Amino acid sequence: MKKLFCFSVVLLLVFYSCKKESDPAPAPPVITFGSFTTSDAYTGVLTFNFSDADGDIGLNPSDTTGPYATNTVGYYDFYMRYYYFSPVFKKYVTFYYPLQNGNAYIDSAITPYRIPFVTNNTKSKSLNGQIIINLNQYKPIGFGDSINNFRYEFWMYDRALHKSNVVTTPGFSTPY
Repeated sequence: MKKLFCFSVVLLLVFYSCKKESDPAPAPPVITFGSFTTSDAYTGVLTFNFSDADGDIGLNPSDTTGPYATNTVGYYDFYMRYYYFSPVFKKYVTFYYPLQNGNAYIDSAITPYRIPFVTNNTKSKSLNGQIIINLNQYKPIGFGDSINNFRYEFWMYDRALHKSNVVTTPGFSTPY
C-alpha cells in the first residue's frame, strides 16, 4: 500500500511537472485620470496614467496601413468625448459618418489623437506610465464662452487594438 501511494505521488509530480505553462491572454490597457489644466480659453493639458501588460502602446508615424489605415478605428489610439453641463452633463453630439467598410460609424464630436510609439527597453513586457496630451481646443468650436462647465470621457487602444476601460473625468469649471 505504501509503495502504491509513493508511486501515485511520483506519477502526479511527473504529470504536473510536464504541464506546459501558457502565456496569459493579452489584456487591454488600464487607464486612470491624472489631471486637467487650462491656461486660456483655447489651450488645455490632459494627463492620464496607463498600465499595459502587453507593452504595446502608441503608433509610429508610418502606421497608416492595415489595421491602422486612415478612416479606421486603429488610425488613432486615443479618443476623447466632450460633455457640457446644462443643468446636467449632456453629451456633445454633432453627427456620425461611416468608416470605409460602411459597417461602423465614428462620432465627429469625439476628438481622436495618435499617441507616439513607446519603446519598451525592459525585460518585462508590461509598461506603466503617464501620457500628457496638449489640447489646442479643449471645448468644441462654436461653444465659445457660453459653456464653462464640462467634463471628458476618454479611452485608448493598444497596438493590438485592445480597448482600455473608459474614464470619465470630474467636472471642470473655467473662467474662460
